[in-house]
Amino acid sequence: MGSGMKKTINGHQYKITEDQPGETIKEGQYAYFTYKVKIKDSLLYDSESNAPVIKAKMPKIEKKDPKNSQPIEEVLTFMSKGDKAVATQELLPEFKKQLGLPETVQNLDFEIALVDIKSEADYNAEMEAENKIKSQKMEELKAQLPTIEALAKKTLSDYKSGALKSKIMSTPSGLKYYVHEEGTGAQLQAGKKAHVNYYGLLVKEGTKFDDSWSRGEVFSFPLGQGQVIPGWEEGVSLMKEGSKVSFFIPATLAYGEKENGPIPANSELMFYIEAYPAAN
Repeated sequence: MGSGMKKTINGHQYKITEDQPGETIKEGQYAYFTYKVKIKDSLLYDSESNAPVIKAKMPKIEKKDPKNSQPIEEVLTFMSKGDKAVATQELLPEFKKQLGLPETVQNLDFEIALVDIKSEADYNAEMEAENKIKSQKMEELKAQLPTIEALAKKTLSDYKSGALKSKIMSTPSGLKYYVHEEGTGAQLQAGKKAHVNYYGLLVKEGTKFDDSWSRGEVFSFPLGQGQVIPGWEEGVSLMKEGSKVSFFIPATLAYGEKENGPIPANSELMFYIEAYPAAN
C-alpha cells in the first residue's frame, strides 16, 4: 500500500490519499461513500455496481477484536467530504476459506471515497423526498399495465399465427426475439446490472404468469451471474438501454422439464421486456 500508512483504533492500516478541507465525519452523521475491494491490482468488488453511493449512519467506533471490526467504518472517521483513502485488512484463515482465496493472499485492499456528509435531519428529509418520487413512479408504472398487457398479448397472437415470421430473429441456442423498438442507450453487459420491466406469458396457453408493471417496480439484476434463466441472460445481453423487445424462450433455455410455480414443465415462454438506464 506504500509508505505513510497509519493505523485505526483496531489496527487496520490506512492512508488519506486526497485530503480536502473540512471537518471529519462524526458519530450519528450519515456517510455517503463508495468503495472498491482489491487483491493487489485485481478488483473483487465495486460498490458502484450496486448503487451510486452507499448511505450509512456512522456508529461509535470502539476498540474490539480486529477480526470483528470494519476497516471502512474506521477509516471514514478520519475523512471529510471529498476525501479519498486506501486501507488494508489482514485476512484470517477462516476469511480466506469463506472467500475462496488461496493461502498466499494476505490482505484485502480498499479504496474509499467519502462523497458527502449529511446530518440525520438532512438524511431523513432526503429519504422522504426520494420515497415520494418512488411512490409516484410506482403509480405511473402500474398505470401502464393495461397498455403493456394488450401489446404483449397481441405480439404473442401474431407470433403464433405467423404474422411476425419475417420479423423474428433467432440465435444458435434457439432463442427467438422481435424488436419493437431499438434503444439508443448503452449496451447491457455481463458483470453490470440490468434494469428492466417485463411481462411474461405462457406461449401455448396464452396466459400471464408474472409481470413487474403490476408491482410498480423496475426489476434489477446483475447480468452474467446466473440469477435469471439462460434465455434471459442471452436475450437481455442483446439489448441496449431504451430497447423494447419480445423474447420467445424455449423450455431448454427456461425451466426445462421442471414445473416452476404457475409455469408447467416443458413450457415455451414469452417475455416482453423494456430496458432502462440505471438512473431510471
